[in-house]
Amino acid sequence: MEDSFKIPAKSKLLGWILAGVGGIAVIAGFMTDPSRMWAGILLNNFYFLSLALGAVFFISLQYVTDSQWSAMFRQIPGAMMLYVPVALIVMIAMAGGMGWIYEWARPEIARQDALIAHKSPYLNIPFFYLRLLVIFGAWLALIAALRKFFLREDAEGGLHWFRKSKHYSMIFIFVFGVTFSVASFDWIMSIDAHWFSTIFGISAIMSSLYYAVAVIILLVIGLNRLGYLRALNEYHLNDFGRYLFRLSMVWGFLWFMQYLIIWYANIPETTFYYYYRMGEPFTALFYANIIINWAIPFVVLMSDTLGRKKAVLLPMCLLLLAGFYINLYLQIMPGSIGELNFGFIEIGSFAGFAGIFLLLVMKGLSGASLIPVNHPYLQKSLHHHI
Repeated sequence: MEDSFKIPAKSKLLGWILAGVGGIAVIAGFMTDPSRMWAGILLNNFYFLSLALGAVFFISLQYVTDSQWSAMFRQIPGAMMLYVPVALIVMIAMAGGMGWIYEWARPEIARQDALIAHKSPYLNIPFFYLRLLVIFGAWLALIAALRKFFLREDAEGGLHWFRKSKHYSMIFIFVFGVTFSVASFDWIMSIDAHWFSTIFGISAIMSSLYYAVAVIILLVIGLNRLGYLRALNEYHLNDFGRYLFRLSMVWGFLWFMQYLIIWYANIPETTFYYYYRMGEPFTALFYANIIINWAIPFVVLMSDTLGRKKAVLLPMCLLLLAGFYINLYLQIMPGSIGELNFGFIEIGSFAGFAGIFLLLVMKGLSGASLIPVNHPYLQKSLHHHI
């Protein structure tokens, strides 16, 4: 069986360099434009938290559905889980920037705005953080349990820990569906406190899975090129490509349904959300969002022949990660700072969070075999074919 993963020196150095650049960018951002920096921190933290939780969602789905093809790759989403505690620390630190991002967090606004005052029993800082701690508590407890079961399964074998993982995966999927919906309402949708969407939560959930799969694919191909996961074949890549293709359809459907319902109802309290984002200076991003996150992956990955090629999947996944940033940018920036800014603060802070995420993933992968040697479906996965 394969040797345990050893963190490449260059990758570790890259992670620390990115984290250092991010630190400089954050300091520069707070010194020059605090509102822009706080909004950027929220965007970046939610970005990588979505990837981490989407990875847990992905591996939970594999257990619940008894998927055999993906057993070989279980360690990768398991390593991505490690970002969640970091996300909690960042969200607690966000207490210092609530007033810069959320208008409902400013008392003078609540006194002047009847609708925000009406929502104040729910949208207030103490209750916001109470919900946040409960949500993170549930995530961390379930993730710790799943990670424990994964490690015990690898060490001891047998079906006991596999069944435990499957049982807790069911619980996680249910809890995640409720809590991540609430989190997306609280942290993202409430930025535009006058606006609401009944499918915003499910859109956030499916986006987390969509882009987490893209990261998993990148890591799988990257590790394969480093000499690990040598059993990776075109049929594994075909299944990953199918995931992306189908999730692109789900993403496009949810985007269109949210837009269509708001357009058809034509209620001023909701139409302003799209009217603002379709106009300058966000027009180009608005249409790029649709093209990158739906049109391109839908057209390209419709072909199974293309969807199983590394030369296609690699750029597609990188494009989708850029698309995820654009998607979150349009959700956060127009309502928080109301301007289109993209410079060293945005690039540098994203690089910093990416560096931390990379270091945590590599740490999670190191010290054990990348192959879950005692997984009951391992042989089926190693010899997967269609």
